Amino acid sequence: MKLLKQGVTAAHTIACVKEQFVEAGFQELDIEQTWKLEENGKYYVNLYETNCVAFRMGTHMENGVSPKFHIAMAHSDYPCFQIKPQPDIASGNVMKLNVDIYGGMYQKSWLDRPLGIAGRLIVKGADVFSPKTIRYRSDRPLCIIPSLAIHMDRELNKKGALDTAKELVPLTSLTKEDNLLQYIAKDVQIKEEDILEFDLYTFVMDEPVLVGLDQSLLSSPRLDNLTSVAALQEGLISCQNVPGNTVDMMVVFDNEEVGSRTKQGADSELLSWILHKIGQQCNEGFDKCDRLNENFLLSVDVAHANHPNYPEKSDATNVANLGQGFCVKRSVGQKYGTTAKSGAVIRAICENSDIPCTVAVNRTGIPGGSTLGPIVSAHLPYPCADIGMPILSMHSACELGAKADYEALVHFMKAFYEA
Repeated sequence: MKLLKQGVTAAHTIACVKEQFVEAGFQELDIEQTWKLEENGKYYVNLYETNCVAFRMGTHMENGVSPKFHIAMAHSDYPCFQIKPQPDIASGNVMKLNVDIYGGMYQKSWLDRPLGIAGRLIVKGADVFSPKTIRYRSDRPLCIIPSLAIHMDRELNKKGALDTAKELVPLTSLTKEDNLLQYIAKDVQIKEEDILEFDLYTFVMDEPVLVGLDQSLLSSPRLDNLTSVAALQEGLISCQNVPGNTVDMMVVFDNEEVGSRTKQGADSELLSWILHKIGQQCNEGFDKCDRLNENFLLSVDVAHANHPNYPEKSDATNVANLGQGFCVKRSVGQKYGTTAKSGAVIRAICENSDIPCTVAVNRTGIPGGSTLGPIVSAHLPYPCADIGMPILSMHSACELGAKADYEALVHFMKAFYEA
């Protein structure tokens, strides 16, 4: 719940994750320095402010022998509106924001919601190659996207996608003199001219709430994919002992919602580089494929739950109902990394620890989106499985899941790291 409240952008998510790891006694490492890792050591690396790696060393690291890696991955970004440079648009007596869609959002869910603004301001530093970053989050709503009244277009309920440049433009003010960057600069007590660039996004102001007569449902923005980030972190922190010559890792990538092909995304050599840096501590001749079939990749992202109002959208026999545990995700078209063999590993861990899980398979003819699993395993050809918490309203401004499914996912992550 804390991460759902604080993680309004990828940068804010990673800041919250770092705070939790520091409190749990993880030592922060500098990616540009030589590391000196120890048995039973707990470490954290902040990479590009919007993604990170945390890992724990095993109880018996063998000198001259490459370790096994048990790697669980999630992502920090989510579909939203990104604010463009030169953001202010004057229209009559109204000021609006120039925005574009980041990721594959359900557009209409963002209408008529008070929206905050958050992200990073890049300001002047000691030299031109070392600008400073200021993390920013408005403490109140700064804009809203009003829908057109049904009286003015009786076909509204029948229409599909909206025109981003016309119908999805946030309003910020009724005063033409108002300026977004001027407001933000004053808010963080800097000069507007010191802002060189920015990464700013809108976010839904709603906070996570438990819903239902039994409070079994969790309604919140950003369940995709902060539920996975939080579960990985809880599992890694609560893990009692990392077995033998093993390194347990949590990796949070950015830019999954827009393809992952960035320096901080999964479709890069970033993770291979980190593995090499760790592996050389144990074996100078380390190669990432030394223990090819003993390593394991776990891609953790939300799954599509069976919708009680649209049961025809689910598979005939593989139904992921809310409240019945996390999902093992399978795809004939290789959208997910799970194979029969890697899925069996997940099943065995669940049976040994009495953890509920179901299988999520898309209905024939309804292709799902891809995940980190196939992307990363193309760079690191390890056994891989895709799992996640089933939710409804995926990619909506506010999503819905079950509290019990998150608890099952946390329980599994702890068992995975201890296996």
